Amino acid sequence: MKISPQVSRVSSIRSVTTEYEVSQVIRHVIFETLETAPTRLLHTHTGTLCDRDSQISHFTSGPQYKQLLSSALSYDPVERACHIHTAVSRYFRFVMFSHRWGEGEPILHDIQGRAIYDMPPSGGMKKLQKFCLTALKRGYLWAWSDTCCIDKTSSAELQEAIGSMFGWYRRSHLTIVYLADVAESGSFDSSHWFGRGWTLQELLAPDTILFYTRNWSLYKNLESSNHKTDDAVLEELTRATGIASRFLTNFTPGVDDARSRLQWASSRRTTRPEDIAYSLFGIFNLHLPVLYGESFEFALGRLLGEVISQSGDISILDWVGETSTFHSCFPARIASYRTLPLPPIPLSEQSSITSQRSASSNALRKLCRSLNKIPLPRFANRRLTLPCFSHRVTVVRRKGADPLSSSYAYEIQASGLRPLDITLPEELENIASFPGGLESATAALQIVRPWHSKSLGGSTKLDVAATEQLLVTLVRPFSALLLTELPHNEYKRIASSTLIAAHPIDVTSILQGKVRISNIV
Repeated sequence: MKISPQVSRVSSIRSVTTEYEVSQVIRHVIFETLETAPTRLLHTHTGTLCDRDSQISHFTSGPQYKQLLSSALSYDPVERACHIHTAVSRYFRFVMFSHRWGEGEPILHDIQGRAIYDMPPSGGMKKLQKFCLTALKRGYLWAWSDTCCIDKTSSAELQEAIGSMFGWYRRSHLTIVYLADVAESGSFDSSHWFGRGWTLQELLAPDTILFYTRNWSLYKNLESSNHKTDDAVLEELTRATGIASRFLTNFTPGVDDARSRLQWASSRRTTRPEDIAYSLFGIFNLHLPVLYGESFEFALGRLLGEVISQSGDISILDWVGETSTFHSCFPARIASYRTLPLPPIPLSEQSSITSQRSASSNALRKLCRSLNKIPLPRFANRRLTLPCFSHRVTVVRRKGADPLSSSYAYEIQASGLRPLDITLPEELENIASFPGGLESATAALQIVRPWHSKSLGGSTKLDVAATEQLLVTLVRPFSALLLTELPHNEYKRIASSTLIAAHPIDVTSILQGKVRISNIV
């Protein structure tokens, strides 16, 4: 059977048109895939640094593109899109690098336009070469290192990289962690990697992670595709970091459970002090300006203020140590979050508390109703608007001074609370000016319990369970704040050297309490 030239030309045109349409779909998927990847990546086969255009060029000029273009034509439109997406995603899979910086780390301008495999293998360059070769050996064409894949001379690019870094580690197909200070038979306990600030998000964000020791052998020779699925490794990681395994394997960034996240970072350090705050932006899923040159206290203060602004989370007020110059309710150092918060009441004691409910159920319901109406804590213009149960201080007594101690102990009595001891880093008389000495301090001081609707589990119902939960919450000891009154109806927090554990006297005193809104600066 002969085909007329006209029919042949029509078939050819249709073929070309279809191929063109497929190429456009492929191009669209490429841009969509690379949109959430780092701008610059190392090509592990050649050792060259590639921007986005070069990455695309590597693909479209290679055999994988031609194979995809040919094979995609044989699929129906629905299956074709899936096939293209799978092939493109597989080609552009990238590996992230996590390590502790050392001497002689190559930066972007050192390797731009050169192949790293042709450069002398010493110091940081040798480490970079080993990383790329390890990624290549595991079947990956693309790799990223914070040493040379960011132009740190560009403040705009640095800002974008810091804001995107958690997402890059989360979307990586693999993160390789190099522990330069761990021998082949060593353990995590000996590595400084676990004490660095940026490595916290580099541990939490990736779904798949592999640890390599000093000689680039897998940690304890565990031939696994993912050390996060190894129970023995997870147990060691929990010991080394204090982070429960459920967070190590399934971490969600955000402002929930903020106090725990700050505690994880409390023993970590960064070369630039303000970086300890910036390294937490991704963990809290916050997008804030990176302002190198600002003090650490302001960097941390901006972070904590944003956490409260978005969530009203009052758990971040639970710390001990020195007060920040940014705000009196925030600490001057991240280490202030090392101290563990007060533990919850054991279940065995909760039943004895709820047995008191019947005698005061009406008052409890009334209190519960009023608590549901109060606003959430707010932070704006460096002012904290804080709902709290307020207990007026009635007696302040200086305890015996220890000449060898740099702290000062006081016994304080406040309405509705048992007498409590407070330890301060300096004399109370110096922290707040009281014209009549300690005798006049009672007029200005308050012990407060910060309040948030989440303290009741977020429930707005007035059923039996809600009132019982309220009673258990209010009767148990709580971490209190010591406030001093300032002019214009404002307050300032007085920081303590230890947790202020306040104990309500009884149920009656609790039910007589009221929530007030305090403006703290």
